[in-house]
Amino acid sequence: MSNSIKPKLTDLRRDRCGASATEFAIIASLLATLMFGAYDLGNAAQQEIQLQEAVRSGGAFAINWPTNVAGIQDAVASALPTGWVLTNPGGVAVVACSCLNASSGAVTNLAGCTTANFDTCAAGSGLLISVTAAMAYTSVDTLFAAAIPQLSASYVTRFQ
Repeated sequence: MSNSIKPKLTDLRRDRCGASATEFAIIASLLATLMFGAYDLGNAAQQEIQLQEAVRSGGAFAINWPTNVAGIQDAVASALPTGWVLTNPGGVAVVACSCLNASSGAVTNLAGCTTANFDTCAAGSGLLISVTAAMAYTSVDTLFAAAIPQLSASYVTRFQ
């Protein structure tokens, strides 16, 4: 019985029919995976830029109304594309205020963004208002899902 199988296995080993199709299947699957990865990376970068623009809108609002935290958060939310949900606590941008000592570079965090807290900053120091937002990224390809788990952006406005 082994004498009849051995020539057939030898013939099968020498047969090159379908080798190109097999090579194409292997290479095409690798290229498709890399293409989805490149798409995911580009899509994540684009969403990161849009998130940064939304946070920058909140910073621009803070220039005119630094004590209106709800307004700053609304400015960020309205600049986000429809359907985007922030993963920050409460689903809104985080707004923090602090004093900057210009000579030493030391930053003192304030309890809130109120005029009374701003008045505690030393004369000649700058006031910093930082706006931060984060959101989860949903990957197209599950292979790369762990590579881009979270998108975040922050913007700091400084007052003299």
